[in-house]
Amino acid sequence: AADVVETLASFGLAYVLVKFFVGVLGEVRQAGLVLVHDRPSYYKILICTLVGASSVVVLLIIIAETKLGVLLIQELHGVTPSVSKLTTSAIAYLSVYPLIDAISWYHAGILLKWHHSTVVGAGSLADIFAQIFAVAVLLYTPLICNNALLVPILAAYAGVVTRCSIVTVAYFRSVYPLLKKEKTVPVSIFKLVSFLSPLMVSLGIQRISRPVVNLLVARFSASKCDATEAVAVLTVTYPFSELPFAWLNQLRSVSPAFQKERPSNSTPVLPGRTIGIFCSTVVAFSATMCFILFWIPGVSVAILEHVIGVPHQLAVLCVDPLKLFAFLPFAVGVRAPLVGWLTLHHQTKLILPSVPVRVCTILALLFALPH
Repeated sequence: AADVVETLASFGLAYVLVKFFVGVLGEVRQAGLVLVHDRPSYYKILICTLVGASSVVVLLIIIAETKLGVLLIQELHGVTPSVSKLTTSAIAYLSVYPLIDAISWYHAGILLKWHHSTVVGAGSLADIFAQIFAVAVLLYTPLICNNALLVPILAAYAGVVTRCSIVTVAYFRSVYPLLKKEKTVPVSIFKLVSFLSPLMVSLGIQRISRPVVNLLVARFSASKCDATEAVAVLTVTYPFSELPFAWLNQLRSVSPAFQKERPSNSTPVLPGRTIGIFCSTVVAFSATMCFILFWIPGVSVAILEHVIGVPHQLAVLCVDPLKLFAFLPFAVGVRAPLVGWLTLHHQTKLILPSVPVRVCTILALLFALPH
């Protein structure tokens, strides 16, 4: 059980850090959705994406292979040296993940612009099934005994490579031949940066809030063992709680995809009322699923223990955090369509004021609640 908790804590710390960069780079999807009009603009934004993602790969390797990693993981989080070593190893293994993921989301954004949402959805589903299949296979190999940390890492790569392959092939088969070779709408580096930077900063703060929560929860724990257990609980709670509502973030793509004329002119522009009804419906469905899974006694513990394989003691500790997460669909369901509307009208700079509000609120709660 101790090894399970250490492995969960290590992978959780590493994955949250990597997902921070993945989330920021994932905003290139919005650039593909709004700014790609022809082949020159496609290649320009693609090169910027590759440069940015490669920089993240280098940064993650530096964190994993230098004392910076020990400082960030062991000293700041207060975890044991063994957890710190496993975490830096996981960061090194996952360092290429953001590059593959960024390429995937960039092409997904362009596919959404041309109304190929079925392919994007199929890619995301294939990602999930590839991870499940990889875990199912790896559980019956010596790897589970020799280096269990590699099981979720290899599963993550299996999923993202599968998704990237599907959307990239679909883009070159369905959209690329339709793009004009000559420049139709100029897209400068300045325009790209001014469009993406507010989105990236906002999402970056959103993503970094989780490592900050992990850090402060671990620091406020009574001992290193308690810190490891607390991080393990958060590692289980975050992804499990997101299952019923994380997909609501995709509502950001509804307005840019369906409230503006597309090059093909094959799909009519949808009125705002229709989009509002659709968003309200899916938010209600998501919230209902959250309350069924997290508030009905015994449901979440049974899933965590018997389906995911979490130890009983750890599963019980996850119950209260999961109940709080059940209210998040309402916040996400309001935020995502508004961000999509601002993206459609190239007014992403209006998102920036939310950044200091989020930071101050999180820090105030983290320092106030323990007392």
